[in-house]
Amino acid sequence: MTILLAGAAFAVDKQPADRLMEAHYSMVGLRLGAWIAQTAAPKVTDASIDADMPDAGFYTELFLDYRLVPVLMLEFSMGIASRGDAVIRYADDRYIGTINLYPLLLQLKVAPLAGRVRSLNPFIMGGGGVVWGRQNTDFVSSADPFYNPDIVNKTESDFIGVIGGGVDIALAEQLGLNVTVKYHPITFGNPLAGVDEYSGTAVSVGVAYFLHKK
Repeated sequence: MTILLAGAAFAVDKQPADRLMEAHYSMVGLRLGAWIAQTAAPKVTDASIDADMPDAGFYTELFLDYRLVPVLMLEFSMGIASRGDAVIRYADDRYIGTINLYPLLLQLKVAPLAGRVRSLNPFIMGGGGVVWGRQNTDFVSSADPFYNPDIVNKTESDFIGVIGGGVDIALAEQLGLNVTVKYHPITFGNPLAGVDEYSGTAVSVGVAYFLHKK
């Protein structure tokens, strides 16, 4: 009887950190942060293009993590990074819009200290996927109603590998924080807004919801 009561008390007092470290515990969440460009002043190869790309832009990412074993998780993520504005001159026309990046990635997270450090789960991660770059025109200044559709909107893509790390932090039974840093090497085969080098590092902090145990 004493053993049963002790076991029941342990189950009631179990902490959120213990649940975070359990095998087959998954999470879903949203990260917000900054995209830091590798090249501070990208070279524009086309004289008809004025591209204003700041050193850093806003970054948003949705993620879903599935725990395979206590030290290994599989993460699927979809992000969007703002890379600034572009003005393209075509004859007497002006096309004014924005440039965004859309990484779609599958990664492995390795947490060598899983189950050993309470409340914290530091990890390293690596994987790959595809990133789309989109040049989107929001405003056209033209005397001709038949403007060039190839300039208005343009999309390029690149298959990439990523590497990074971070930490998962348990706050409550099913709520936590996630801090992640990831490097994305991106070079498009054809320039987007006159630039082909879009590599950058995403630094983000997010809220995670721990899903029920399998």
